[in-house]
Amino acid sequence: MAYLQATELGLKDTTAVANVPENDTAKCMYYLNCVCYCIEYNDNDIQRYCDYKNYHRLTADEQRLVFVLCATLSPDNFDQKVFFQSDELSGSMSGRFYEVTQVRNRVLAVESIIIAGRTRQVKRIMTYKEIWMKNYYIDPMLRLAQRFGSQRRTSTRSCIIS
Repeated sequence: MAYLQATELGLKDTTAVANVPENDTAKCMYYLNCVCYCIEYNDNDIQRYCDYKNYHRLTADEQRLVFVLCATLSPDNFDQKVFFQSDELSGSMSGRFYEVTQVRNRVLAVESIIIAGRTRQVKRIMTYKEIWMKNYYIDPMLRLAQRFGSQRRTSTRSCIIS
């Protein structure tokens, strides 16, 4: 395990500014992008679902898949292992990425994490402010759950008589 402290030389900030479109699917894709940036997760075409700038190219079924992927890769899997809520380490940004190197104190990070029964290496950690999680996971997922739930209810209400 590695330990992190903002004042140690072992933290390397790898944050880049992201311009995420004001769209729930795009925000969820950005969340997936953050997950894949932090851990070794490059399974079957997942990069397509991380390309938040091109969210409009996804079909309705692919948008639903993004929702399912986000639910499967929820913050519960990563909190206090890869994602850390820390206003101090996030600084002026709502989220910030750090490469994990030789650090000793403050935040405990794991070297690997098990996702879907497979061990994934942790490449970086992400610190975030509460507003980041709200903007890029909680609120979009709630709205998409309502959207997909209402679509399912509408499609099950239809009746075809031949």
